[in-house]
Amino acid sequence: MENETIFDRIAQIIEIECNGVPAQFAKKIGSKDQTVRNIVVNRRSYPGYEMLLKIIQSIDWLNPDWLITGRGEMRKGHDKSNQVITEPEAHYETDINRQLINIIDSQQRTIENLTSYKKTDK
Repeated sequence: MENETIFDRIAQIIEIECNGVPAQFAKKIGSKDQTVRNIVVNRRSYPGYEMLLKIIQSIDWLNPDWLITGRGEMRKGHDKSNQVITEPEAHYETDINRQLINIIDSQQRTIENLTSYKKTDK
């Protein structure tokens, strides 16, 4: 992504690992919720060495060079010529499927609630 900042890269990781919830990500990496929010949501401060180290140590599939500089691929060992799915990518696909199912379930409940509301409105 062009002009991508470290804030954007960390936000992408949070989206993949914790469905975009900074509080869950903070817990996962052993940091304070407000610290993560100040970096990603409020963009008040750049992540320091300790924060970057916690992220890198907590997420085994993450390419540290990509996190810090934006160069290369997000995932370690990700070679576009190699079509074999590695273990972290298989885990990622499972997480994506779970996220999609949660979104579909949520949308279905919303539709049911709106339909129910409209019926009682008449």
